[in-house]
Amino acid sequence: MKTIKILIWILLIGISVSCEITDANIDPDNPSGDLVNAGAIYPGMIAQTHRNSVALGGRIAGILIQHFDGLDAQQLQYDQYNIGESDSDDLWDFGLYGAGSLKDAYVIINNNEGEISALAKLYMAANLGVATSAWGDIPYSDAFVGDQGNLNPTYDTQESIYGEIQNLLSEAIDEGVASGIGAFAGAGSASNVNWEGVAHALKARYYLHLTSRNGTTAAQNALTEIQQAFTSTAQQPDFIYSTPAQNANPLYLFDNDRPSTLGISEVLVDNMDANNDPRLSFYTSDGEKFAAVAGLFWGQPESPTPLISYWEVKFIEAEALVRTGGSDADALAALKEAVRANMSYIGVDSGEVSAYVDGISLSGSEENKIQDIIYEKWVALYGNAPLEAWVDYRRTGYPDLEPSPDAVPSFNPSGIIPRRFLYPISERQANLENYEAAIQAQGGHLLDDDIWAFPTN
Repeated sequence: MKTIKILIWILLIGISVSCEITDANIDPDNPSGDLVNAGAIYPGMIAQTHRNSVALGGRIAGILIQHFDGLDAQQLQYDQYNIGESDSDDLWDFGLYGAGSLKDAYVIINNNEGEISALAKLYMAANLGVATSAWGDIPYSDAFVGDQGNLNPTYDTQESIYGEIQNLLSEAIDEGVASGIGAFAGAGSASNVNWEGVAHALKARYYLHLTSRNGTTAAQNALTEIQQAFTSTAQQPDFIYSTPAQNANPLYLFDNDRPSTLGISEVLVDNMDANNDPRLSFYTSDGEKFAAVAGLFWGQPESPTPLISYWEVKFIEAEALVRTGGSDADALAALKEAVRANMSYIGVDSGEVSAYVDGISLSGSEENKIQDIIYEKWVALYGNAPLEAWVDYRRTGYPDLEPSPDAVPSFNPSGIIPRRFLYPISERQANLENYEAAIQAQGGHLLDDDIWAFPTN
């Protein structure tokens, strides 16, 4: 399996990269004299982006989507939907904005062009996708110019953010993201990643996000892009963490550092057990532990986090075919390939893979078929893309989950499975006027308030 291998210590001791990046300059028009070397920024930007998917935001989303159960401490509070404005602050301030991956991508894009900045545009789009699907309206247009005196950025509408995501990905394709420049900056071998295919796959993902808004049009757009996406797990953009403890996979680190506070969801285990799903022994060992145990694929120090996986590509294709009136045979073939790819990737025996996949079918109404696709996708996204599973639930209502019986009304008066995160406390304290305008424009920001892309049916 070809992967992106980025060691965090590279950031501390400097890196040697190709002249295409090291020649990226010091901006002569930058009065602060900041270094603008794309090769020095790419590793941290990429590492943080992948961490965002399974660290704090991913853990909370995983609890909401019932990949995980909160057992103690903060995780138990999250399981009760007691998720306040301080709980997502680190994702906003350090994962995305502030010193996060959005800021890093902006610096590369704003000071470089062509192939050097193309990959940063792809990663900018992916990070915007995380931010907007969690909060709705977010700062973007003037969010990264604090050094120019604008410390209070306005919020762009979620509708416009989805447009910006598509524009960024189109520009990345047009400007040569296929070269992969940036992914090689001290990162080991990434030669098999099909970066242009990744850009098309991400375009498909973010078109599909809008099925509640644009229906068949969104699905057709996704289907068009998916035909140009990468075509195997060997071509997907994996990130493998290094073995020193501080650089390990965030799920492993969390379970290792805070044991017995987070466990695999009983709902997920019961569903997989009822379906004789052979992945169950790769997900958990005793019904509680989900990491730091030999044999659990997603719970190892070096467990990968793909930016987008090949199995997600095939799930997108299956759903888009159903929504656009494609043939049942083609949709079923894509669904089976999605499950097969996921199972094979984590090491399930080929005979067990075939036995499970051969039992998958699609029948009934369009809604029935979508429900079946999203169930299988929910299982497959465990451990690698909980934020996307949360998106799927909010836009489709599947899988059919019961809200927590222990939900508290503090930030979620209706008690439903949360529809969004609260804006972080840092925005209320430092950007109050724009923060309040964004809340008013969206009709609130409590956990049960809808955001534009995912209106309650």
